Order: sequence, then structure tokens, then C-alpha cells
Amino acid sequence: KFEQLYNAKFETFNPIQTQLFHVLYHTDTPVLLGAPTGSGKTIVAEIALLRMKKENPLAKCVYIAPLKSLARERLKEWKKTLGTPPLNWKVLELSGDTHHDGRSLKNADVLVCTPEKWDLLSRGWDTKGKQFVKDVRLLVIDEIHLLGEERGGVLEAIISRTRFISKIVQAEQQQKQNQKAITAQTQSSTSVAGRNNNRTSNGSSQGKEHGITRIVGLSTALANPNDLADWIGIEEKHNKAEARIGLYNFRPAVRPIPMKVHISGFSGKHYCPRMATMNKPCYSAIKEHSPKKPVIIFVASRRQTRLTALDLINYAAGDDNPNAYLHCGSEYAEGVSRSLRDSALQHTITFGIGIHHAGLSSNDREVVEKMFLDGDIQVLVATATLAWGVNLPAHLVIVKGTEYFDGKTSRYVDYPVTDVLQMIGRAGRPQFDTEGIACVMVEEGKKNFYKKFLYSPFPVESCFELRLGNNLNAELATGTIHSIDDCVGYLDWTFFARRVRLNPSYYGAKSSNEDDIAEFLYTTVETCVAELKENGCLTIKGGTDLQTTSLGIAASKYYLDFKTPKQMLLGLRVARKFLVQQSCDNSQEGITPRNQHTNEDNELQNYKPFSFLPQAEVGGVASILYAIASTHEFDELPVRHNEEHLNMDLSKIVPWGPDTRKATQGSKEQSFYINEDVMLSPHTKCFLLIQAYITGAELPISDYIVDTKLAMEQIPRLLAAMEHIALGEKHTAGNFDLVCMFSAVRRAMNLKTMPGINSLEQLPGFPRDGLRKLNNASVSSITHLMSLQHGQLSNMLKNIYGQNKLSRVLNYVKSIPQISAENIHVRCTSDKATGISVGLITMDVLLNISQGGKRRNGERHTPDFNCNVIIGTHRDGFLLTQSAIQFSRPKQQVTSSRKALSMNFDWKKAVSFGGEDQLLLLRILSEDICGTDLEYSIALN
Repeated sequence: KFEQLYNAKFETFNPIQTQLFHVLYHTDTPVLLGAPTGSGKTIVAEIALLRMKKENPLAKCVYIAPLKSLARERLKEWKKTLGTPPLNWKVLELSGDTHHDGRSLKNADVLVCTPEKWDLLSRGWDTKGKQFVKDVRLLVIDEIHLLGEERGGVLEAIISRTRFISKIVQAEQQQKQNQKAITAQTQSSTSVAGRNNNRTSNGSSQGKEHGITRIVGLSTALANPNDLADWIGIEEKHNKAEARIGLYNFRPAVRPIPMKVHISGFSGKHYCPRMATMNKPCYSAIKEHSPKKPVIIFVASRRQTRLTALDLINYAAGDDNPNAYLHCGSEYAEGVSRSLRDSALQHTITFGIGIHHAGLSSNDREVVEKMFLDGDIQVLVATATLAWGVNLPAHLVIVKGTEYFDGKTSRYVDYPVTDVLQMIGRAGRPQFDTEGIACVMVEEGKKNFYKKFLYSPFPVESCFELRLGNNLNAELATGTIHSIDDCVGYLDWTFFARRVRLNPSYYGAKSSNEDDIAEFLYTTVETCVAELKENGCLTIKGGTDLQTTSLGIAASKYYLDFKTPKQMLLGLRVARKFLVQQSCDNSQEGITPRNQHTNEDNELQNYKPFSFLPQAEVGGVASILYAIASTHEFDELPVRHNEEHLNMDLSKIVPWGPDTRKATQGSKEQSFYINEDVMLSPHTKCFLLIQAYITGAELPISDYIVDTKLAMEQIPRLLAAMEHIALGEKHTAGNFDLVCMFSAVRRAMNLKTMPGINSLEQLPGFPRDGLRKLNNASVSSITHLMSLQHGQLSNMLKNIYGQNKLSRVLNYVKSIPQISAENIHVRCTSDKATGISVGLITMDVLLNISQGGKRRNGERHTPDFNCNVIIGTHRDGFLLTQSAIQFSRPKQQVTSSRKALSMNFDWKKAVSFGGEDQLLLLRILSEDICGTDLEYSIALN
């Protein structure tokens, strides 16, 4: 069955795979493989996976890919091979923008993850709902040498935690086996004892199944493999025959396809002119080394892909051979060109040159990749991410420049050597070439450096100290560590501690003396703990005992930098202060967002539509989004050369500009002084992109489309984290309105409509004069429109939209859910343990919809309705409790759905701030529809 996976691909494993086969398939030893790119390391991982499934069919494998694009490629390939007959294994991808429920994770056989996603999922591994983490018996780390890069701290945390979990699980299994053995010995009957002995032996095999998680690390050639091998569990045996079983470190020169590397130096102080001087040598290198075979040129930016491709076309045209790189019919290329969205790619592909970068649509990328693989186009100019993300080997690889613009530091910095190795590793196609050729074009002064390191194994040092604060906070928040001594013990599990002992001067330790090392580790932990305390993530008791806080839990749960929650808390206080001020101003002027409450006929509760006043909603939403954009999470959003001018232009189009002054203090017409320096900030750019996303404003260049996508992927997580922090501020007046404002923020993001608009403006394709026409017909809100009879509604919408669009808008209006509450009961109970009075409110939340089977225009893939039930005090706006509810869209044409809800709250606070009428306020707020929110006034007696 397993042989069928490879029969169609090759007859035999390559020499590297053959050497590792026995240890991979016949043992459970950890494995570290250092070999050049293109050595078939993926198949090494697959052999280890087949071993795991052979020994324990219920076990899981986690494959860690360094990039989302690489995770998707691996998922795509493994779904074809492992997810189809005869194996039919369930393969899931877990990256930043994918989500799976607990059942899917429990039933999966292989999880393909990015490091950050598995770091988040494996936190709190001993809690309910995380059992699947304990079922992982194989952890494959692809490109494990990235431990030495900035993101390496995440890999280090994952491996350290995996080894720790393995020890715990192994101890648990041993304890179960011991208990079974004791039970067997206490049986009086010999036959029964015999049967129990058999069961005990079965238990032993189960214990073997649930033993240590095997770690398989895949890497380029390493200069210090023994350190890494020791750390992942490959022990050095005294018997030389067994020494380092599982460690294989091949020289960079050992690769299935031999490779020649040419390193060229280029003078020139400034980046852009130096890049321009490399274009002619690129053209010459193609003519000399690969006139007809596939070529990949790696460049540093999307702009460089366009400039390089256009220059190559010019040089080819200068040689009277403009179609030198086109190996298909011109008409076919023209036809493909018309199906593409990117204008530069439309032009270059007709000359046989493709461009590839993250700014292309998925369709454009797939077309380019297919044409390159099929040989229709000969040259592919790509950004460096292609080296990791897509397996597209070529005969010739040209690395055009080894620097890129780092938006965080606003300067050009060198690629890590690992990235350059990965790029040149694409040279040489195993099925077609007898050798590969790579040309590396560098700045003159770096030529000797690359000559040395491209042919030498790569030394790996730890970057764990950069992420120590985040990792210690995560372990503290999940209850793994409780004191400073625990932190030092945790640090001892890491590769960082191992390298400090072997290379103390690199990390700042005095010497390799054990006392000096212990002092260094303790001081490192103390410094980190002090920083965590300063940012509100922990408190210190008794000098060394540590206790997490709500901010620390938020940072761990939502995968935030440990400094971010405090920033969010400060932003929330600004937003709450604004809302309280608005409420005070409106009270003095006699304006209120809600009608005066009545108590007619002594009813228990009464309700009416609820909405914030436009100024309050606009300022509140803007303040929350600005606070999110200002956090450390967007420190690395790129602000490229000259983009400050584009940001200034964009700030004039979007409604609020670069900050919240226009939203909270002024009006659309009012102008404020803008310091041009803020346009260089990634946080300003992020705030502008959020506004452009909501309003649909035109972005200045295609790079901004990708930047917007990157920012928007993070917003839901950051919004949830900020709401979590706000919910912890129950003792603060005004928090009720603040927490309600989060529903308005999500509504603005989901509907892409600005806050404070009339609810009628959310209708699809709403014309400019639509509001005037509806107001003339005495219709002022979406709820009023929904209450009209069918005939009256049809005539009114026909008058606004015309006959052609009538059906679509009618369907939209009829598919709007109406969510309400009934059977609301409030009573006072007491906590049996403390005797404190606790309020209990119970209710049924109802969803009514007249047309359930059709989706609304622009609706997200999951057709659910999300709403929040939020309860606060009648006076001073204290938050009492909150619950989020999700209704699945009913499939029947006319239907309703009901959910029972029960919530506890602080009875004493509700009574103290219940006002003269002793009321509390209950709001039901939709996150998907504007204008259907309700507010209930509920009597406490």
C-alpha cells in the first residue's frame, strides 16, 4: 500500500533517502537531516509518517512549514497522495487564515501548520479541548535551521514544549501501566491473573504507542549539528557503532544534481542604480548558460519583478529576437494574457517572461506557474518568497541582488544566508538536468563573504531571547510555570540554554563556567519578568512567585506580543472616555439615543430599537480601530520608499484621515494639521488601509492591495483580544457602551459600511437619491421597511431600483433576520460557597426570518448570524455580563430559531445603579445587519 505512493514517481529512493530509510521506517529514533535543497527531504518526512501510522494508526503527525505558501503547497500535494485511496488520511492545514473545530482536529491524521499557529494551538495543551495535542506522535520541522532567524524563537518554543509534553504523557502512561500491574497482582484466581497479565502486556504496547513524540528536523547542511541533535533527543552513545543514530549531515556539495555557482560583484553605493546595472548581466547569463532551458530570476521587490522583466524584453528586442523566451504560439499567449488581471504580467507573458509575487491574484499565479512548468514561457522573475513557497525548479537560477528593503527599520538589509541557499537550491531539475547553474549578483564588498558561506555549512545560533517574554508569558498564562525558578527550569529545556553554554560570549555570558551560566540565565529571566510586570502581564508575590493577569492571558490566548494588551487597554480608556463625554454632553442637551422608558401596565420589561447617536458611533468605532492599528502587531507592516507621499494622498480620500481627530472632534469638512512624518509610520498606514477597506476607496498601487489583505487578516483576532480586555473592566463606569461598540466595529468591517449611516444605506446597490425617496414615503429605517406588506414593499423598491434589480433587493430585505428576546426572568440567588448575592437572568433569544434559503449579497462563506447579548446598569453604564450567540441560517423558506440563554451578574452593582425604577438594560446587537438592534428595560423586582 505504501509502495503505491512512489511507484509512479521513481524506481528507487535517491542515495540520501536510502541511507536514512532504516532509521526512519524501522525505528522511532529522532532524526536530524542536514542536506542541500533539492535532496528529496520531503520524502524523508513521508517515510517517518508511514512508520508512525504503521505502528499506531490513531496517532497524528504535525508538519511545520516556515511559510503559509509552503504549507498550502504541502497540503495540496499530500491531499492528492495521502488523502486519496489507498490511504484516505485526513490532511488539514492550520495557518493564519484557516480555522477548524475540535472534532476536525481530533479526527485529522496530518496537520500542516505554520510555526505560529501550532505554537498557539499547543498552548494550554493539558486543558479540555486540547487532547489532540497529546495524540501527536510525530513532529516534522521543515527548514529547522531557521532557528537562527528572527522567527526561530517560535520553532524553539514548539520543540521545547513538544519534548516537555512527551515526558508528561510518557509518565502518565507509565503510571497507568503500574496501576494495571498492581490490579493484576491482586486477583486471586490464576486464570484471571493470567488473563490480566495478557492485558498488562497489551497495555505495554499501548504505552509504546503513546510514548515520546518523535521529532524529525529537516535542514540545509549545518556547521553545529551535534548541538541541535542533542537538543531534539538524539543522544550520543558510548558505543561508537550506535553513536548519533539519527543524525545525518551532508555537505552542501552533496546533492542529486551537481550545481555550479557563479558569484559576481557590482559596485555602486545606491540600491536602485545598482539593480539596474545587473539587468544586462542577467540577459547575458541567460544567453550563456540557459538559452533554451527554464530560468528563474529572484529579485527583492514586486517593483523589481516588473523592471527586470521589461529590461529583458528590451535586450531581446535589441537582438532582433523579442520572442526568444516564448515557447508557445503567439495567439495562445495573447489569449492567456487577456485572462490575467495584472497589467504588467499581461504585457510580459506575451514575450515568454512571467512575473510572480504575492501581489498577484491566485488565478494569475496559477496560470504563470503552469505555463512555466509546461515550458510555454522560459523565464520567471519572482520575489524571494517563491524560493520557499512553490516547487518550481529551473536549469538556471539568478539571484539579482542579496538585499531587500526592511520596512521596520526603513533601510536595505541583507537576506539571511539561508534564503540565498534556498534560492540557488532551485537550480537543477532532477528529471531533466545533469547539472544546475546559479548566478549570485552581489554588492562588490560582499563577494568574498558569499564565496565563503555559500560553500560552508551553516552555523545555527538561537534567537529565543528575542521572544522570551512572549514564551514565558504563554507558559505562565497556561499554568506550566509559577515562579522565577520555574522560568529558569523552562529556559534550560531550550536550544538557547545549550548554545549559551557552548558559545557564551555570543550571548553575553561571562564564561562557560556553570556558575556564570546559571547567573546569566537567572538574570535573563529576571529582566524578562520585570518587563512582563511593567506591561501588566504578571504580578510578583513573595519575591519569586508569579501570577498571571487578564492582560497576560489575553496575550497568550490571542497570540499577541506581550506589550500589545497594555497598548490596547490604554486605547480602550481613550475610547471609553470619549463615549462617556458624548453621553454627558447629550444628557445636558436633552438628547438620548433611546426613548424614555415606560412601565405601562406594570410589565416586567419593554423594548424598542436601539442605536448610538451617529457622532458617538463614528468616534467610538474610529477610536477602537485606531487603537488596534497603533499596536505592536503592525510594527512590521511595510512602508516602502516614497510611500509616505502615497499615504498622504490616501489620507485625503478616506473619511477620518491619519488619526481620530476628525471622527471625535470635528466633521468631514473640518481640516486638521497633519505632521508629514506620521506618514512614515506603519501604524498610520494601517489605519488608512482599514478605512479604505471599509469605504472601498481606490488604493494608489497594487502593493497596497496585498498590504490591506495582510492587515485585514489580523483584525478579527485583535478585535477579539481587545474585547476580551474590555470585558475585564467591569468595575469601570461607561464600559457597557464601550463593549456594545465592538458590535458596531464588526458590523462596519463585515458590511463595509461606515458607522453612523442610516440603516437603509446598507441595501445592495443603494442609489444616491434612495434615502430621499424613502424618507418622502415616510420610511426612515430598515426595520420600518421590513414591516411593510409585500405589495407595498415591492412598489416602493421598484420606484427606487427599477424592475431589473427589484427581485435581488426584495430577497435581501426578506432574508434580514429579526432577533429578539422573550420569557425574560430575573432573580437573585446566592453563591453557596461565599454567600454573596448573584443575579441570574434567563431568556429565550429568537431569530425570525421570512426567507431562509438564499444568501445575501456579499455574505461570508459561513451563512451564520452573529449577535451579542449585553447587559449593563441603568445608571452610569457599568457592564454586568455579556454573551455571544451564533444562529445558523435556517434552510426552510419561512422559519424561526430559538436559543435558551442563562447569565449570572453582580446583583449588588445592578441594584446600586438601577436608578429610581430599579432597572437594568439588556441590548441585543447584530454583527451582520445595521439597524435591527434592540434594547430592553428590565425590572429587577
